Amino acid sequence: MCYNGEKTEGIALADFTKRWLPTYIRRNLAVLFCGINPGRVSATAGFHYANPANLFWRGLFEGGLTPRQLRPEETALLLEYDYGITDLVSRPTRSSQDLTRDDFATGAEQFVQMIQTYRPRVICFNGITAFRHATGQKKAAVSLGLQPEKAFGTTDWAGSYLFVIPSTSGANASYTRAEKIARFAELSAFLREKNWHPLPVPRD
Repeated sequence: MCYNGEKTEGIALADFTKRWLPTYIRRNLAVLFCGINPGRVSATAGFHYANPANLFWRGLFEGGLTPRQLRPEETALLLEYDYGITDLVSRPTRSSQDLTRDDFATGAEQFVQMIQTYRPRVICFNGITAFRHATGQKKAAVSLGLQPEKAFGTTDWAGSYLFVIPSTSGANASYTRAEKIARFAELSAFLREKNWHPLPVPRD
């Protein structure tokens, strides 16, 4: 009995680690959201931020970026609002702490290639860790919100604006729910300022 249970658990673990999530992207998106890597719940479900404890979808809605709270299984609808979504590292793990240096190095290299191909106007990093590894700023102090300089530019493109929000994971106890939601509102305001917001201006 014990042996069968262990065997089943091992199969389940192998199954979720092979369920890599798709990237939703197209050229010149208003915002590309980038997380660290898929967790067990999201990988098993097959959708980004599927864990009910994660505030990502609620943050989009309450921050004014979507007209309603999308469900994880509606991830593809992000493209209708000129948003995309990806992860810096594709390999699912139970925790981002299980990722290796090679995971991050390979992920960052592929990420830069993707950004320079699709050229999103804004990249919103869900968590400081993803931002650090994507930009190589592994030790420098990082402030939340809009970053002072664009990044990933080429000879004929200035690069993307970078925006950092606290990780929306339920495991992130460093920020309150209100603090996390507030950063989505800041991103929404920036898109309004640039005339890139996909939604009409709300009436009073």
